[in-house]
Parts: sequence; structure tokens; C-alpha cells
Amino acid sequence: MKKVLGLAVAGILTAGAANAGEIKTANSDITVKGGITAGYFYANNVGNNNNDYFEVSNVSVDFLAEPKPIGFNASFGYVHHATLLDPTPDNNTNVEIDFAWVSIKPVEGLTIDAGKLLTNVGYELYDLYENKNHFYGLVWNAQPVAYAGARATYSVMEGLDVYAEYDQNALNTNDAYAVGALGSIENVNFAVNYFDEAGGNNIADLVLSTELELAEVGLNFDYIWQDDTAKQKGKDNSAYGIAIYASVSPTETVEIPVRLEHVEDGTSGIYGVAGDDAWTFTVSPTWRPTKNTFARAELAYVTTGKSTFYDNDNKPKSTRTLAGVELGFTF
Repeated sequence: MKKVLGLAVAGILTAGAANAGEIKTANSDITVKGGITAGYFYANNVGNNNNDYFEVSNVSVDFLAEPKPIGFNASFGYVHHATLLDPTPDNNTNVEIDFAWVSIKPVEGLTIDAGKLLTNVGYELYDLYENKNHFYGLVWNAQPVAYAGARATYSVMEGLDVYAEYDQNALNTNDAYAVGALGSIENVNFAVNYFDEAGGNNIADLVLSTELELAEVGLNFDYIWQDDTAKQKGKDNSAYGIAIYASVSPTETVEIPVRLEHVEDGTSGIYGVAGDDAWTFTVSPTWRPTKNTFARAELAYVTTGKSTFYDNDNKPKSTRTLAGVELGFTF
């Protein structure tokens, strides 16, 4: 699998990825690609933290080779996944292994990956230079992203893959497993996934995407419930969230992605918001002067059912406004 799949659906929901170029090494079976982003970002109601900052938000280099019958995928670099709930700067800027796995294809149609995996589901992508927004949403923030494990994927037919995986430390506890299917019907791409964490969260996911005449659209729905051993007395043990994405391209070089989210948290705290629910809205006008460069502005707004943020005077607030300007280059 390619890194542009990030949180997309295993090679299918790639509409959110930038058009990255490729550099072929002397060994033609190995591909090198990557990118870098940097910008200026602002968020209010972040307590005593600075409201604004400049940052190199993402720099990564990927190496990959298709399994013939053995291959690999490895990414090295740094990425700050600033979220709507935690938009403050990252103090840890060490270059590390973002994810990496070795693949083997023992028979036609079956691929086994082992290492630090990326999740198969979610519309938003791991790297900022491939994602449509800078600040990641509430639904993305509740899902496991990159974790140690092994995954077996079998191609049933064209347009339909099924998979099963065993994971470690994907969210809060050590052991977990996931099963799912991904594919396409007509012009609709889909993924369904069930993730079960021992003594922790269980997640049922549905991801859809398609291209309409005027826009690319996507949906990410998840329902999360806790095992009995993880439930807190007197609190709800389930929650759900839905994120809707639409991206309009009025010209060949201009794109306007929009994200609308709603989470129903109850008293569970699963999505990390105060009060029963939260709404978010994000718009990220993007200019792509070439296929491997972009400049985007972003404006986002979050409102929660109960005050969950704090202003500079430590007074509780139930809303937050975020903004930023970011430049990116891919290769």
C-alpha cells in the first residue's frame, strides 16, 4: 500500500491525496516520495498557551517496494497532528519512523503486512501535504491511527478486499484486533471496519466517498462503545460521531474543501468534549499552482455543549476559532 492511503481506505479513498511525484532509484523496484509543509497557525481559548505560532508542521520521506513476493513501506520524518481540540504547538520535533511494515505475498490475492501499520479507515490522511485540512477533526481524533501489528488482506474480486489484523497499543490498551472490507460499487468507494480493544474501546466504522459532477464528497461515521471493564461508574459507555466532507474545484488550480462534524458524546468523554455533544466546521481554500505545490488558508470553528476550553484569563468557554496559512511541497 502507498502512504497516500494514510487514513484513506487501503488504496481506494485516495481523493484526499495530493498529486505527489515519484523518484525512481537505481533499483527500479523502489520508489521514493514525500513532502514538507510549514505555516502560521492561530487558535483562541487555549488557556495560557500562545494563541499563535509558526511551525514546520510536516516533513516526511517514504520508501516503498511492491511485494514480489516480499516488499516494504517505510516513512521517516516528523508530523504534527494538530487537532481542533489540541491545536497547540508540538514540543517534540524529533525525526522518527512514522510507520513501516514489511509485506509478503505468498499467493496471488493475499498480502500480509507486519510492523507499524496505518489504519485502513477514515477519510482524513496521515500526512498534512496529502490531507485536505490542516487541523484534524473530532472523528479522526477518536480513531486509532498508526500502531504495531500484523494485517492479512485478501482480494476477493476486483473492487472488494477483506482483511483481518492483530494490533498492539493502538489506543489505550495492549491488545486489539480488527476486521473489515473495502471496495467500490459503481462510483461509490466504501469501507466497513470493526475494531475491538481488549478492556477498552470498540469501534464500528463506515467510510464512503464518491465524485459528483461539481464536488468530491465523503462521509466518515463511527459508533464507539466501551467494554465493561473500561466503563466509568455513572457515565455513558458509548458515543458516535459523523464527519461530512465536500470539496469543490471552481478552477483547475483552486479547491475549496469543507468539513462538517457532529459528535454525540453523552457523559462518556470518548471524543474528549465537555457536554453531551459538539459541532465543528472547517473550510480550507487551497491554491495549487503546480501538481506538487500548494498554498492553503484555513478557518475552523468548534462549539461544545458545555464549556471545555479556557481563555487567557482561565475563564471557561464553549467555542473556539482556529485559523492558519500553510505552504506545501510534495515530491
